[in-house]
Amino acid sequence: MATDTQPDSIPDERTKDGFLALDYEQTQRVKGIGFHALLWSLIAIVLFPVFWMLVVSLNQTGFESFIGDPVGWVAGVDLSGYRQVWYQSDFRYWFRNSLIVSVGATILSVGVCTFGAYSIGRLRYRGRTAVATFLLITQMFPAILLAIPLFLVFRDFGLFNTLTGLVIAYVAFTLPFAIWMLRGFYENLPESLEEAAMIDGSTRFGAVVRVVLPLSAPAIATTAIFTWVLAWNEFVFALVLINDSSRKTLPPGMAEWIGQYALNWDMLMAGALGATIPMLIVFFLLQSYIVKGLAEGVGKS
Repeated sequence: MATDTQPDSIPDERTKDGFLALDYEQTQRVKGIGFHALLWSLIAIVLFPVFWMLVVSLNQTGFESFIGDPVGWVAGVDLSGYRQVWYQSDFRYWFRNSLIVSVGATILSVGVCTFGAYSIGRLRYRGRTAVATFLLITQMFPAILLAIPLFLVFRDFGLFNTLTGLVIAYVAFTLPFAIWMLRGFYENLPESLEEAAMIDGSTRFGAVVRVVLPLSAPAIATTAIFTWVLAWNEFVFALVLINDSSRKTLPPGMAEWIGQYALNWDMLMAGALGATIPMLIVFFLLQSYIVKGLAEGVGKS
């Protein structure tokens, strides 16, 4: 007697036994819609503060009023906040000063940290671990603890109330962080690349310039961006080391708009949007380097 070995039912991914009795294509479509809905919801949550800054800069509406009528603020749009920022304050000088000190500090920090991180991460000499640990320890002190000694030193050297002094302070503030960011990348870079260059007759410095630096471009760009952000947003050093309004940077300058009894929200939000634009431009232009640099760091670690 023959035995029937045919299974009772063959699993078919197209049967409607899945979620909510949907077939395979419908299930995948629902999953895709849910995934994108979640992503766009998270993006909306992240971007809502920026949107709210724009709304308040154009109309000082309350949040309860906005919830009750989400488009009612459009009828009362007013550009007076932007005019006050540009014509009735030193915003232009603060913006210029922030650009000068941020660009200067970023260029100097990246230039020094590129070779400093290479020294700590690649060269073998006694004390390099102690140097790296010392740099890490300097990041553990609060900025206000370092601001007072810097104020006394800069006052004696004639650097108080100057942008040059602020650039020096920002380099000292951002350099340890930049060195630690690049150090990990250099430690994981194959030494055979430099050895091959030196076998072909190149010096150590030539191998670094012609081989290591081009390969490190994404990591250096990522370090430069984070250094720029630290310098652009820094508040304590700029507040302590500068007391002339025309030489202040954006963070302490805009803090002057916060009064004891009054606060011009439209003016403050308009200024905050203006201060955000350079950072958006930098991130937009260098976003590919950021992703590539972070991805390479994760892959090598």
